[in-house]
Amino acid sequence: MLLVVAYHLAPSLVPGGYVGVDVFFVLSGFLITTILLREHARTGRVSLTRFWRHRVRRLVPALVAVVTATLAAVALPAAIGAARGIPVEGSPWGDVLVGVRAHVGAAATFTSNWELVASGRSYAEASMPGLFENLWSLSVEEQFYVLWPLAVIGALALGIRARRAAVLAGALAALSAAGMAVLWPADGDPTRVYMGTDTHAFGLMIGAALAFWWTWERGRRTKRERAPGALALGAVAFAALAAIAMAMPWDSPWAYRGGLLLASLATAAAIRMVLVVPEVGARLDVAPLRWVGDRSYGIYLWHWPVLIVVATAVDGGRVRDASVLTVVLTVLVTLAASAASYRWLEAPMRRMGPRRALRLAGGRVRAALRGERWARVAAIVVIGATAVGLAGWGLTAAPTRTSLQVQLDAGAAAVRAASLIDVTPSAPRPSAPPPAPASSAPSPSASPSAVPSAAPKRPAVPDGSDVTVVGDSVTLGSAPALASALPGVAVDAEVGRQFSQGVDRVEALEGKGRLRPYVVVALGTNGEVPADQMDRLVAAVGDRTLVLVTPYGDRSWMAGSQRAVRQAARGHANVVVADWQAAVEEDPSVLGPDGIHPDATGMKVFARVVERGLLRAVSARTG
Repeated sequence: MLLVVAYHLAPSLVPGGYVGVDVFFVLSGFLITTILLREHARTGRVSLTRFWRHRVRRLVPALVAVVTATLAAVALPAAIGAARGIPVEGSPWGDVLVGVRAHVGAAATFTSNWELVASGRSYAEASMPGLFENLWSLSVEEQFYVLWPLAVIGALALGIRARRAAVLAGALAALSAAGMAVLWPADGDPTRVYMGTDTHAFGLMIGAALAFWWTWERGRRTKRERAPGALALGAVAFAALAAIAMAMPWDSPWAYRGGLLLASLATAAAIRMVLVVPEVGARLDVAPLRWVGDRSYGIYLWHWPVLIVVATAVDGGRVRDASVLTVVLTVLVTLAASAASYRWLEAPMRRMGPRRALRLAGGRVRAALRGERWARVAAIVVIGATAVGLAGWGLTAAPTRTSLQVQLDAGAAAVRAASLIDVTPSAPRPSAPPPAPASSAPSPSASPSAVPSAAPKRPAVPDGSDVTVVGDSVTLGSAPALASALPGVAVDAEVGRQFSQGVDRVEALEGKGRLRPYVVVALGTNGEVPADQMDRLVAAVGDRTLVLVTPYGDRSWMAGSQRAVRQAARGHANVVVADWQAAVEEDPSVLGPDGIHPDATGMKVFARVVERGLLRAVSARTG
């Protein structure tokens, strides 16, 4: 849990901290299977009703509190803004509410992971993260809680011995890991394989296999024989987990082709070390870690929506690059909320069950009223009712588009309204602009000394009718600014466009005679720029001038894409760079909250970057 929180609050410091989820999957698979096996050994049976009832007590009360409280915290400023005439759609708080009805419904049915997959959204897409996005892993856990006890009961009923059951669970883990590796998509978006219960169940199965194996292993060898090997393997496992947490970005291909599997196996080795050498566990079981461990479920539930709320209030929604103040406030609020949830909700519900806990709460309310503490009771009732009311308003008022989507729709509308995309074949264009007519040309009879020396003309930006721009959502959102800066420009942009798809489009335009003398390509935001695709692009452009815009964003492939753009400019005389990367690094405030797409000011900066690139292109052609 600490790894995951650190990853969400400071991803650049712990780029692989998300493997904390896989660590917990292994731990959960081990603990749940152990609980079932111990109950069977003790009573000769496994009570599904009792097992599921305990899981509901443990999970649901805190989940309901988090969803209600954080939804109300978002709805309050959105409602205040609406009362002042500020539309919810397009506002920072409205962005947080987008899609929240589907998210809450998925949270209630523990299907958040499949809701995200079915929506077609990318888990790492460059837009406002979902308020309850962290619940995907809880959904995988709950689906495991429903299905796995049935499998364990079946194995016990068939008389399958623990050792063979461990092998079968390991085989299921291998199938799940193989599915993740095989289904890794060509476009590099791991959402499906990361969120899918089928492709991300290997950690749970590895933990279950360890539980079966430990049941078989106990008593077969002495502790002295097992301890040295377990300690050595556990030390290697901890080192491997630390290395993975520090060096494996979420969008790295090898994470899904063995990296997460390695982290899960390392976790199993670490757990076995604690089982074989209990002294290690005793050393780890210090008071601060025990306090965090008791409240780890609440901390995991609260930290993400609290981060979204605080980042929206303090940093204008910049969750991926949160300020120090946002991080500090998020930690403080999360610890306070999870401590309160554990004391007054989770522990009573788990210890007494909902009926006894509610009767106890009712008794305390009556005692408070008899003790003339009615004001405190009234305040609690009013706060609770207000929170529920605001949460309900937030569900009904949730917009369908984020401010980024509004911006992209406006860009698409500007493209259509100004006919920026060539829709008819153009007349053949010269591969280079015609030379400008000379002004004040000397007469043949004039002597050279009589002709005044004229200062060289400064190159001018090409006319928009000579420029084709092919790009992705960054270009689409900036289309109005491009149309204003370059009247008549042809813009062909699409959300989520990969570099190879952009090359396909350039080739199609060239084949139809619609490619203009100056071709601006702004791609690389959504995936890497392969060398062979860059060669295809240069070949498709031919003897026209190619202006490559450097991409920018916090993605593992971005540095390689930026290098590919600059190398292409160095290797070809007709290729120049328009340095969007340098413009953003000089002034990061030109980006919106997602850290990828330009805001209203940034769109104009993007257009100026393209203009400067075109100026360099003219200089290169005339020089």
